[in-house]
Amino acid sequence: MDDVNGHEHDEHSPLLSNERSIITPNYEGVESQGTETFISDEPEGYVSHEEERHTVPQIEQTISHAIGESGEVSRHTGPTVTCRVCSATIVIEGKTRQHVVKCIHCNEATPIRAAPSGKKYVRCPCNCLLLCKASSNRIACPRTNCKRVITLGGSAPVGTAVRAPTGTCRVLCAHCQEIFMFNTLNVTVAKCPHCQKISSVGREYARNRAIFFVVCSLLFLIAALGLMIGTWHSAKSATFIYLIWLCVIAIALFFFFRFAYFIKLKTSTVISPL
Repeated sequence: MDDVNGHEHDEHSPLLSNERSIITPNYEGVESQGTETFISDEPEGYVSHEEERHTVPQIEQTISHAIGESGEVSRHTGPTVTCRVCSATIVIEGKTRQHVVKCIHCNEATPIRAAPSGKKYVRCPCNCLLLCKASSNRIACPRTNCKRVITLGGSAPVGTAVRAPTGTCRVLCAHCQEIFMFNTLNVTVAKCPHCQKISSVGREYARNRAIFFVVCSLLFLIAALGLMIGTWHSAKSATFIYLIWLCVIAIALFFFFRFAYFIKLKTSTVISPL
């Protein structure tokens, strides 16, 4: 009878208290031989170190198996889409309000909703999914190992990807803050395709043009003054000399106005080369 009571007492003995009384694990989860602490008056019915080694993994295995089964059920019962790149199944449960989702197999984006108003999706040959304006004709891939310029309309077939010409850069418009592409090797001002306004790509171009026009304006102004002084008496008898004065002064004013235009011209910022 005493043996039966002893066994019942053993079955109701707490497992955690036995673990603390028998062995002290280190912080890495590995049992250190030097940290084992044995209690001399320990009852014989407590779970031994060998029994503990077999009992705990069974509990952990049961819990992990249950979690795995629940995850497997949710993975098959939730809404899914097919990846547009690798055709793998993507679970979109809890992501239905997003416009795109990322595939865990190929790490590429797949749209699950229509593009926002005024936008459209374009996929680069490198599988990068791009979002651009619906009116855009050319877009550039942002990936550093691609840098393709994709033509969406015009003479080239739709979706044709070509390498950008040398000197092509991404430029941030100084007027509308939109990004467009411009070849900085062209010695000219840039016209934004979004707002149709003119700006200088980099301050150097506008400064050089302003210096050129102000020098020309001063030269023609000096020439006009010299001409007026030299022909002052002759102009009284020859009225056409007044017309020459007006032409020279008009040219000087034209160059001055061009100088003022480039001084006030806004400067767009080069973001990065393609």
